[in-house]
Amino acid sequence: MAKHAPTVARIDEPVFLVLAWDGPGSATPRDEHLEGHLEYIEKHYERYLACGPLREPGGTDLVGSFFLVAAKDEADARGFLAGDPYLNSGMYTTVTVHEATAAGGRWMGGVIWESAEAIRANA
Repeated sequence: MAKHAPTVARIDEPVFLVLAWDGPGSATPRDEHLEGHLEYIEKHYERYLACGPLREPGGTDLVGSFFLVAAKDEADARGFLAGDPYLNSGMYTTVTVHEATAAGGRWMGGVIWESAEAIRANA
């Protein structure tokens, strides 16, 4: 058991962090596709661990979006998000995909390790 947090089960499927950065003029497609974007997330909420808009620290203007999604592989993650009206509207100039390990935090309810030795080979 971890010293300071509950140990929780590791998420079985691969997880991908997708960072999407707004391009010039993104406010118009963001507004035009808001309802469709939200509906897509609602319909597929079980594939999202978390998602939302990005802002510069202390700022109010949106600069992009993040999506933490469960997917079989990178192609599955990209294919899944291609159905989101925001991602297929062209409003993002750069989209990067990173495989991630959901290892700990409040949203998870704890941490996935019991000790440092248990995860040392993968840390």
